[in-house]
Amino acid sequence: MKKIFAMLATIFFCGAMMISCNKDNKEEQPTFPTKADMVGTWEGTFTGTATLGKASENYTIKWTLVLNPEGSNTIGSLKYTASFATMQDITGQVPVTDYYTKQNTNIGRILIAGGPNFGLLDEIIDFDMNLTAKTLTGFLDVYTSTDDDSIRLGGETTLHKK
Repeated sequence: MKKIFAMLATIFFCGAMMISCNKDNKEEQPTFPTKADMVGTWEGTFTGTATLGKASENYTIKWTLVLNPEGSNTIGSLKYTASFATMQDITGQVPVTDYYTKQNTNIGRILIAGGPNFGLLDEIIDFDMNLTAKTLTGFLDVYTSTDDDSIRLGGETTLHKK
């Protein structure tokens, strides 16, 4: 009888070892965004105040980022319209020359050729990507000038996938 209990105890012990060593209990690897996740139309606004001459002026910039799938005729574009209470609107559209994600990160990047020619100082803009919320968050700035000043408009903006 003692041998039967010993044998059953051994079988249960070995069975427990096999269950606890199951490879299905692997830790899930994080999922990072891909270039394909960036494809689409993204829109957002930034509201701020700028000093024009000696007066403060409220403004709103509407941003539209379009990123086309690989193989399309164009790669994409970044369009902006800055609206003011007392000044004429400022608009521009910049071609995107490339876009991609940084490997093993939640950062997406767009490249713009000739950004300063279109009022943008940066030729590379990085975005924090949140796939769950379908958002891109980055610093989007426009530079313009008046008779008196050179003015920077914009700042950290969240774009939402349309």
